[in-house]
Amino acid sequence: MKNDLVILGNLIRRGLKMYLSDKMAVFLSILSPLIILFLYLMFLGDIQYDSVVAKLEGLAVNDDAVHAFIDGWMMAGALAVSCITVSFCAQYLMINDREGGAMQDMLTSPIKRGVLSVSYLIVNVVITTVIVGIITALAFVYLAATGWYLSGADVGKIIGMLLLSVLSASLFTTIICMLFRTQSAHGGASGILSAAIGFFIGAYMPIAIFPKAIQYFVLFMPGSYSAGVLRNLFMRGAMESVVADLPAPAVEPVK
Repeated sequence: MKNDLVILGNLIRRGLKMYLSDKMAVFLSILSPLIILFLYLMFLGDIQYDSVVAKLEGLAVNDDAVHAFIDGWMMAGALAVSCITVSFCAQYLMINDREGGAMQDMLTSPIKRGVLSVSYLIVNVVITTVIVGIITALAFVYLAATGWYLSGADVGKIIGMLLLSVLSASLFTTIICMLFRTQSAHGGASGILSAAIGFFIGAYMPIAIFPKAIQYFVLFMPGSYSAGVLRNLFMRGAMESVVADLPAPAVEPVK
C-alpha cells in the first residue's frame, strides 16, 4: 500500500511536469475558455440582453441588475463549458503516453494499472482546477467591475460547485478518452466537443427551446446539471434586484 502511494505521487509529479514543460499546451488550455468568455461578452451578451429587455417592456426595472443577470448567465455557462473542455484537452497526457508506448512500458514495471489510471485522473483534476480557477477569478473581477450582486454564501457555493464540476468532468472525459489511441483522433474530437458542448448543456441558449429528443439527450450530459446550479447561484442576487421594485403581482411572472 505504501509503495503504491509512493508510485502514485511520482506519477502525479511526472504528469504535472510534462504538462508544464509544454508551454503551448498551457497557453492553449487557458486561451480556450478565455475565447468562450470573450465571445459571450462581445456578442451573445447583447443578444440575451435585448431578449430580456423585450420581455420586460413597460416595467420599471434596474437596468444594471438586468445586465448583471445576463452576465451571470454568461459566466455560469462559460465556466461550466470550461470545466469540460479544459479537462478534455488535458487528457492529451494520457493519449500521448498510450500512443508513444510509455503506458505499456510503465505497465510492464511494478506499477499497477489502477495506480496508473488514478494518477492520470488526479493530474487532470489538478490541471483543470487551476485553469478553471483562473477563469473564475477573472469572472469575479469582471462582475465586481460591472455590477456585483453575489453574496459571500453565493461565492462559496460557486467555488464548491466548480470543484464538483471539475471532478465530474475529469471522470467523464477520462472515460471518453479511453476510446482514443492517437493524438490526431483526440484533437479532432476536442474540436467537435468544444463546439457542441455549450449547446448540449444549455450554456448558449435555454434547454427548453430545444426539440424534445435533444432535451432528453441533455439529461445524460453531466455538465448540464452543474451549469444549471451555477446559473442559479450567479443570477439569484441580480434577479432579486430586478424584481425588488416591481408590484407584487408582477414578481412571479417576471421570474
